[in-house]
Amino acid sequence: MAKYWNPRRLERIRQRKIRAAARAAENAEILFKKQRTYTRGDLEKNANIMLDALGLLIRRNIVARLRGGGAMSLSKLVEPFNITLPSALKHLRALERVGLVTTRKQGRVRMCVYNRLAIKELADWLTR
Repeated sequence: MAKYWNPRRLERIRQRKIRAAARAAENAEILFKKQRTYTRGDLEKNANIMLDALGLLIRRNIVARLRGGGAMSLSKLVEPFNITLPSALKHLRALERVGLVTTRKQGRVRMCVYNRLAIKELADWLTR
């Protein structure tokens, strides 16, 4: 049976190519996020992404405030920095992604906790 190049077939082929490109982009994004996320035991990668996240002064101050004050809500955490909550959440997510901070949501309040083990891992890597 011969295949004919009718408009319906051409549209199916075009849609198939679009879906394949979307899948490839999604897989590339997942791989990129995986490379930029904390993985227990991978010291070299973790140290690089932690140092990258701590490159901004505001993030270092957030970690220092959590270390000194213990667990606190996001709004209380960023109160002295005079930044908006969406901006603070962006910085907090970066710190959470690299393992320096853990968060949990209780109702409408996002509680932030300092992760001592991640900093210890970074310190061990730096002293080698």
